[in-house]
Amino acid sequence: MAVTAESMSTAAERFQPPHSEHLQQCRRLLVVVYGHLSDTMAATPALRSLRAALPGARMEVLALTCAHPILGRCPYVDGVVEWNDFRRKGAPSARVEKAAMIAALAARLRRRRYDATLVLHNGTGAMRRLARMIGSPVRAGLSAGADGYTHPSPPAGAAESAREENARILAAFGVQDDGGPVELWTGSGDGVAARRLLGGGDGPLVGIHAGADWSCQQWLPERFAEVASTLQAQVGARIVLTGSASEAWLEEEIATGMLRPPIRAVGRTSFGELVEVIRGLDLLICVSSAASSVAAVTGTPSVVLLGPEDGRFTGMAPSPRRRVLQPGGARLAGSWCELGRWGVLSGCESPACRGVGGLAELEPGAVIGAALELLGSSVSRRAQPG
Repeated sequence: MAVTAESMSTAAERFQPPHSEHLQQCRRLLVVVYGHLSDTMAATPALRSLRAALPGARMEVLALTCAHPILGRCPYVDGVVEWNDFRRKGAPSARVEKAAMIAALAARLRRRRYDATLVLHNGTGAMRRLARMIGSPVRAGLSAGADGYTHPSPPAGAAESAREENARILAAFGVQDDGGPVELWTGSGDGVAARRLLGGGDGPLVGIHAGADWSCQQWLPERFAEVASTLQAQVGARIVLTGSASEAWLEEEIATGMLRPPIRAVGRTSFGELVEVIRGLDLLICVSSAASSVAAVTGTPSVVLLGPEDGRFTGMAPSPRRRVLQPGGARLAGSWCELGRWGVLSGCESPACRGVGGLAELEPGAVIGAALELLGSSVSRRAQPG
């Protein structure tokens, strides 16, 4: 089941693939998608656009193993080459580990004789080296020069989302982004499991997704509990707590402080089931995480609590169905992480950083107000016939 606001056929009808010599000769294409769930989601329009431009080519994707739930069902790719991320980021031996892993990946991929390699998103130095070592005749990606790309796209002068970066990389390669939606694919069993978990009952369904890979993106558990309790008391909300199994402690802290017991979904859903749970909600309250990106795909109204990062990088801009609360404002990357981990590691669970960058200043009343505003619109839409 495709989760999207626009069908594949509609996007394909609007898109007319360009004609150029290197595209006509491309029979095997590798697309490097290096990132976790949100960045991988943002790559789906690029994959769809490439498939429309190269309908007869074999297209494979190099991605992290954690991205399998997104790409494993993607109808636009012929194969996914998975690998586990670097494990020693920030450690003295990180450079040695990266060199060894990139060399091994390059040797593995070089044998496939790709005609072209595209590095999506703002490719790291390691991914740019990998593209060069694979040896494809055509190589495209973001580059300020000296990366060996045959079709480079210069970095933007201002912050932009992964989707916007990918569109510029495609343009350098000679392919137009089709302008269609980000897509996710789930199975029929995912919807069944989600409905069983959510159960029935009166009152709006409100999800709370409190966890994030970075503690500086997290809000305080007792404040989530206050928001949940207030919504239970004022509008009879049924609260659903979502998250990964590693966040069970966070679920417990929030549930303990609530007026009434919530529906506990933390660690109890696959990614596909989580997508269907979020699609079934009247509202999602979350921090900046994969869940906020899923809500954007499913069209679920959301209140996003944004830490000190720049929301333009993740596309977390306000919209009619999304309220973004960022009392501390955005700060330049690397200017606020006292531990020096932001931009180096893939996550950080330092307890001292929970609520930094203004999130500690965010009072429950502001979140409750935004939630009630969106809930009024959401419940009214669901009550309309048809």
